[in-house]
Amino acid sequence: MSLTVILGLLFTLAATFVSMALLVRTAFGHVPHAITFLPVPLVLHNLWMSARFVDACLRQFVLTSITPASAMRLLAFVFLAAALCAVGCLYGCVSVVHQLLGGRTARRVRRGAKHLALLYCALLVVGWSAYHFQASTALFTPLRSLLAVVSCPLALATWIWLLVGARSLPDAPWRAAVRRLARSYVVLFSVMTVFTAVRDRLWAAGPALPLVVDVSLVLTYTLITVLWVESAERSAHRAH
Repeated sequence: MSLTVILGLLFTLAATFVSMALLVRTAFGHVPHAITFLPVPLVLHNLWMSARFVDACLRQFVLTSITPASAMRLLAFVFLAAALCAVGCLYGCVSVVHQLLGGRTARRVRRGAKHLALLYCALLVVGWSAYHFQASTALFTPLRSLLAVVSCPLALATWIWLLVGARSLPDAPWRAAVRRLARSYVVLFSVMTVFTAVRDRLWAAGPALPLVVDVSLVLTYTLITVLWVESAERSAHRAH
């Protein structure tokens, strides 16, 4: 189990670095403007998953050597970082859909999602502060629990929206490329949603199994995005 946690953290961090490099490439490279922020939800998702492995590492190697109160505060900070990354990932998904589809509706949804994300992040920080200073979980725990339940279904809903909305894109090759990406994301996030629902059962079957699945999903998400950006970049170069 210890080796699985360490390897999982290393693989997840490697995927995070790859996704960050892809973000730099799309932000400053010669790629279509519509995919500039495509890696943003990927980066935040990988950071979110990395926090899970950090949590597992802390539980195995660190928490036994410090006082229970300090250990719980340290875990709460990790949970806060993971929750903020999850909220950012969801907003990033909406932003990518807006960037790829455009239009007034997508712009309005993105604006509403931004305000909701900022409010939720502020509540998370307030809830974490209440726990850190007053040992109160009245706000922090329900917010984290709700986020754990709705994050994958909401992300899946954004990619279904992209898949349906891509039908209206005027350029046929670009429409086909966006729909190919959306289909891949819909399948991937459908698997993530199902996995989230059965995670506890997998944990009961074998504590290392959910961690292995987490790594596999992180690597798959990263690979899909990298390969699609490579394909879009080659198509853009041929068009010029």
